[in-house]
Amino acid sequence: MTKPSPKHKQNYVVSQPRMSEISFLSAIDFITLVFCSWILAYMSIGISRVNEPWIHIPVYLGVATIVLILAWLQKQAWVESKPRAKSVLSFIRSIYPVLLFGYFFTSGHAFNRIIFTDWLDPWFMGIDKSVFGYYPSLVWGKTFSNVAAQELFHFAYFCYYPMIAGLPVYLYFKQPKAFKELIFNLTFAFYLCYTIFSVLPVIGARFIPEAMELTKTYQGGLFTHIMVFIYRTSDHLGGAFPSSHIAVTLVLTIAALRFVKPVGIVFAIIAFFLTIATVYCHYHWAIDAFAGVFTGIGAYYLANYVRGKLSFAGFH
Repeated sequence: MTKPSPKHKQNYVVSQPRMSEISFLSAIDFITLVFCSWILAYMSIGISRVNEPWIHIPVYLGVATIVLILAWLQKQAWVESKPRAKSVLSFIRSIYPVLLFGYFFTSGHAFNRIIFTDWLDPWFMGIDKSVFGYYPSLVWGKTFSNVAAQELFHFAYFCYYPMIAGLPVYLYFKQPKAFKELIFNLTFAFYLCYTIFSVLPVIGARFIPEAMELTKTYQGGLFTHIMVFIYRTSDHLGGAFPSSHIAVTLVLTIAALRFVKPVGIVFAIIAFFLTIATVYCHYHWAIDAFAGVFTGIGAYYLANYVRGKLSFAGFH
């Protein structure tokens, strides 16, 4: 038999599907489905200890189903033939986790005491006491309680919300590749924190009745009032260790330093004060803040590693 010519070999290689074309799921789809699967399995195993499972199990199943449907739709020929429909669907698939973060966080209260039926705060506050000799979460905000200090730290804590919206929007229009990386890293960091929250029921400093009252008492200026309003209208408990506020802020800060350095410098300054604010404003134990720093930095670089592996495996 004659050997195939180099030309034939070249054609054979080109005809093979690329790794990135094998899966119709994106990397974000994959980690969202993994997270939903974990929560569903977790609730099913400990269903007797889940609050309102008839609500949360269908919702998590629904989220997973919609993710699969959206991914399937984008591969259909009629979508491929309509650039505008394809563009809209691509945008929805790239941003949908942001729309779920709030529900995923608040729903954790329904199932975060499956393994540990009691709050673990006495153990965490004991760590603070052994390190500092007192409870920083209660003392700092009461000792330095002038209006200027209250406003500074409540402003820093509030900045989390415009930061988490502002940077992704900016990158979406200016640096699409950076936007895609940031959304994945944010999603990964949130899911990592939420997974920890699901097995470690920690309220944070508001476990102390006096601290709880302070977070719901109007005082000081504008930003103190805004944060009090938020905590008065939100009745969730748990989700304190590690501080997702700090972890996500650091993910945003690292991304900003990489892609928009002037903004990253501003974010770094805010992140510094926000880290202190989580304790000063009576929301977290100091150990929650330390864990948030390590989680945020670790999550960013671990997310990049995971995304690379998923891309190689065919999840675009």
